[in-house]
Amino acid sequence: PDTPLNVPYPTSVNMLELADDTMTEALLRQQHKEEEYLDACQVDPSPNMVGSAATPPTPSPPVSPFHHCRVLLAHLGLTSWTNRKHVHLLEKNDNLLRRLKSLDNSGSREYHKIGVVYVARGQEDECSVLANSVGSRDYEDFLAALGWEVDLSTHKGYMGGLDSKLSNGRTTPYYATSTMEVIFHVITRMPYEPGDPKQLKRKRHIGNDSVLIIWTEHTRDYRKEIIRTRFNDAIIVIRPMSNGLFYVEVDKKESVPDFGPLFTGQIVTKQLLAPLVRATAINADRNVSSKVEGFQQFFEQRHTYLNDVIGHHKRPTTFEHFL
Repeated sequence: PDTPLNVPYPTSVNMLELADDTMTEALLRQQHKEEEYLDACQVDPSPNMVGSAATPPTPSPPVSPFHHCRVLLAHLGLTSWTNRKHVHLLEKNDNLLRRLKSLDNSGSREYHKIGVVYVARGQEDECSVLANSVGSRDYEDFLAALGWEVDLSTHKGYMGGLDSKLSNGRTTPYYATSTMEVIFHVITRMPYEPGDPKQLKRKRHIGNDSVLIIWTEHTRDYRKEIIRTRFNDAIIVIRPMSNGLFYVEVDKKESVPDFGPLFTGQIVTKQLLAPLVRATAINADRNVSSKVEGFQQFFEQRHTYLNDVIGHHKRPTTFEHFL
């Protein structure tokens, strides 16, 4: 009764010993992790500065046929009585199949093709740049992080004008999400033609790309006049620095709206370089496409095709017949 109410009750000796043992175990575990990290740093002084290679996502297989379709309809609430008016049955015929084929060919994602050029030390003209078939180690690491390598002979996604018969090389970096596909026209991945000093097959692809990524190891700034083309509305120049970082320069035509996230003068680590350059190139290609007369987003094109299919092939039916 003489003890004030605001004084905490003394902790039992067993609980104090248990808390001490738990704290000691946590400190030893943290010490072990720090020692492992220091050992790794002795082998590689900058483990967090190395860019990781991009890998394609692994999709989950459906548990049954049309599983994803049923799940989508259920999530959208289209299987209920109140939303029945938004679901229609179609009259199957040859004309419908042709329209559905056109719908499939329209694509369900946005597509981007981006050129990648390697400039070695001392190269001053277009012929020498287009003749490059290999690059430095940092350049190859950058390509590996830019996208995953795909075999053009078996690739089923967006090709960006490349040939599945391997006339443009066997592999190339490729990147995709659920809403877009990006393929890179890499000069050093394309076959070298000894009898063609201008390497027209290589230039034909990068010359038609709206966005170019220039990796230059020259001692002076890159001159965009080196590769002469009517297109190339935006250029992203990467220059390695002696301290392991990378200087970025972005150049665009006046008609192209501003884009990011990178801009001229930024210095980027190797770990962040490829993702930031890829995002900047995609945004640049979007802005260039948006200025083209009559341009439509992929979902706008598909909306037009869907309305055409529904308008010509919708079959009247009741809810009972629908079920």
